[in-house]
Amino acid sequence: MELTPPANRLAFTGVAAVMKPIDEQHIAEPGLVVMDITSGDEDTVRAVMASLEERWATSGIGPVHRDPGEPGVRARIYADVLRPGRGGK
Repeated sequence: MELTPPANRLAFTGVAAVMKPIDEQHIAEPGLVVMDITSGDEDTVRAVMASLEERWATSGIGPVHRDPGEPGVRARIYADVLRPGRGGK
């Protein structure tokens, strides 16, 4: 099966080369997730990370990467969706 980008997307790329492989420890328990975020600009990526941080316990707003020759910017965030974040309830 060949993966192709949806018509409204610039390109389909896999996980950015600068991002390290996901370690088993990162997802060892129910509720732990690793999210790779891709957007056209750094402000959007940071806004998404901040929003996730409000909802869940996360690794915080991390570095944003731009891969030469690839569209957009990327970031990775680790979250525990079973624990509340800064906006907790």
